[in-house]
Amino acid sequence: MFALLTIGYMIWARSYLSPLTSGEIVQFEIAKTMDRAQQIIQEWKNTGKYEQGVRSTTVAFFFIILYTLSIGLGCRFISACTGNEILAKGGRGFAWLIIIATICDIIENITLSRTLSGHISKVNLLLAYNLARIKFSIVIVCLLFIMACSLYWLIGRLAGDKK
Repeated sequence: MFALLTIGYMIWARSYLSPLTSGEIVQFEIAKTMDRAQQIIQEWKNTGKYEQGVRSTTVAFFFIILYTLSIGLGCRFISACTGNEILAKGGRGFAWLIIIATICDIIENITLSRTLSGHISKVNLLLAYNLARIKFSIVIVCLLFIMACSLYWLIGRLAGDKK
């Protein structure tokens, strides 16, 4: 359910933030240097994307809630479906791990909002950059875990395992 809401929200946000793309937002998240951040902001202002950039930081907070619930519950649910105790314990652990990504994303989003409002600082940019790296790493690992559990479950079902 939350996964469908998250996907629907992503589709809506893409349209709402157009012509700004998710790739451009990610580039801003990982700008790292003041020169690069200023270059991106100026480019957005020149191309009429600046307001969408500001909106994207607001829109992101709801997305953060949705992906946290989707991934956290996904880790718990699919790992429990496998019937494998080790995977089920892993699912509980990954469900907690995604909360760390969420905290990173919230702080990152606040620093990006401050940067877009004119408070460009090396500390904000380095914080956003490093938190984005941590967040993306955790999200990727959690999604890989969900895929591995899904594959484990599917193979078990195909082999006749009733779990």
